[in-house]
Amino acid sequence: MRSLQNAVLAALKRVQLFLDDNAAVLAAIVDLTAARKRLDAVVASFTSHAYDQDASDRGAKGETAKQRQLRVKLRGQRMAPIALIARKNLRTTPEFAALQMPKPTVSGEAFIASGKAMADAATIHKDTFIEHGLPSTFLDDFKAAITSLDSSISDREQNYNRRLAATKGLDEREKQGRLVLSVLDSLLEPALVDNDALTRGWQGARLIRRRTGPTAAAPAAPTTPTTPTTPGAGASPVTPAPATPTTTTTPTQTTPTETTSAETTSTTPPVAAA
Repeated sequence: MRSLQNAVLAALKRVQLFLDDNAAVLAAIVDLTAARKRLDAVVASFTSHAYDQDASDRGAKGETAKQRQLRVKLRGQRMAPIALIARKNLRTTPEFAALQMPKPTVSGEAFIASGKAMADAATIHKDTFIEHGLPSTFLDDFKAAITSLDSSISDREQNYNRRLAATKGLDEREKQGRLVLSVLDSLLEPALVDNDALTRGWQGARLIRRRTGPTAAAPAAPTTPTTPTTPGAGASPVTPAPATPTTTTTPTQTTPTETTSAETTSTTPPVAAA
């Protein structure tokens, strides 16, 4: 069921609940007998088609998986031994071509036709196959396996047809559901003009709420690196000057100068004579 069809069905069911919850009040101001009967019929049919579509789709997928298993089993357990014995013992017979394995890509009705042709050819040389080791029931087992696969193919086609019919039915019920909502709206809007609470409740119930996809997040604005500015309005950014390489100078050792005797000689005051 498509999202819009699901939204219409959900709106119809909400309307049913609204009419049930406010039946006493609505009965006193508007006659909804015929419209309610039509509403219930559309909801029931809508639900039935939705179930049939889902069940048929699941059934078709299940039969497809079943056919794959049956086909693998049929090739490996029933057809391969017959083809092997035929290659060793029946190459010169007219039926040899029919006793060969079908291509791996063959499936569906083409595979069924190939299996039936092999079974018919094996029937002619039944004794040869039994003589070389196949059980006496190999033909019955082979034909039973073909019948099972054929039945699965038919079941899948039936499920496919039911799904198509249900899908078509859902399209029609979507249109009918929209019409029922419009008719009810034309009856209730004038009747509820003086009742704001019920009007709001009705509008919320009949709204077809389509689910919208997630909104994409707005791309983040690119961040620009900020450069330091000097204080003051309108000041232009100051670009730092490149650092100049520093050179280390090795201090030169200086030899201390020799002091003269005059500089080092301290004068002492003369001593008074006794």
